[in-house]
Amino acid sequence: MAEKREGLFDARVFVVIGLSVLLLLLPFLLTGRYLLRVLTQMVFFVVFSGAFSLLFGGTNQLFLCIAALAGISAYTSGLMTLHFGINHWLTVLLGSLLSMGVAAGLSYVANIRRLGVVFVAILTLAFQLIFENVTTGLVGLTGGDTGFRPPPLPVEALALFIGQDLVFYFMASALAIFSLVFNFWLLQKSKWGLIMEAIRSEELAAEVIGINVRRAKVLIAAFSGFMIGLAGAIYGYYNSLIAPIYYSFAGIDILSQVMAVFGGKATVLGPLIGSGIFTYINENIRFLGPVSLSVYGAVLIVLFASFRNGVVPTLRRWIRFVF
Repeated sequence: MAEKREGLFDARVFVVIGLSVLLLLLPFLLTGRYLLRVLTQMVFFVVFSGAFSLLFGGTNQLFLCIAALAGISAYTSGLMTLHFGINHWLTVLLGSLLSMGVAAGLSYVANIRRLGVVFVAILTLAFQLIFENVTTGLVGLTGGDTGFRPPPLPVEALALFIGQDLVFYFMASALAIFSLVFNFWLLQKSKWGLIMEAIRSEELAAEVIGINVRRAKVLIAAFSGFMIGLAGAIYGYYNSLIAPIYYSFAGIDILSQVMAVFGGKATVLGPLIGSGIFTYINENIRFLGPVSLSVYGAVLIVLFASFRNGVVPTLRRWIRFVF
């Protein structure tokens, strides 16, 4: 019972709840359509960077195909709805399940072949490039570079009361909050936190003490793929356009990596902090155009060289407040 009471009154629980409530209140505190779109972009990237954080920070799987996993779900949902008239929500679910299967499959292959971090990165980056070439090349199906406009999500009833932009913000926030709460439970309140810590530290030692490393990695990849798929599909409907530019390595992966590494890999609040800061930075360096990618490349180099633990672990040491 003492353990249950500790879980109930754990200060970290209230921090997670407080931040979740803040996410829901932000559109009312910061008014204006432009700010709302920036906030919506931020909460989508909380999900993307949170999934990357679990994969890389939790299980040493450097997936460089977050955009492809998001795009698989978006294209699946959009094309099925457009050509076959299947219910939007069903196609979003089917697309997310497909992304989950692909992520689990990539993880399974990597673990069967016992690929190290670098080779997992090469494998998944190759998959990302294949995805980009397929979606660009199959012009008759995907619309090529220009993409296609999927039928809009049936949210007219809600949009009449609060506006379509706010509807999408709350949908994205619901995914971000679920990701935040689930990651908190996974990392702080379940045995999975210890399992991932063991895998992070030394995989061989983890296997020796009885941890099924392959199974753990595939399951984390499957969950991450599903969350990326959900966010990716809704992201496509939010943009009213499903096109390669929205699901490119430069468009999603680089930002997700920077956000996750800066905030702190395999931490609960890291993706939220990283997404908030770098969404703001991204909006202010858009005028640089393609050069902004060089900025993020430089940031990644600095982070990996000098600040690889990220903000949350650093604050944890400074203020001795474990989160």
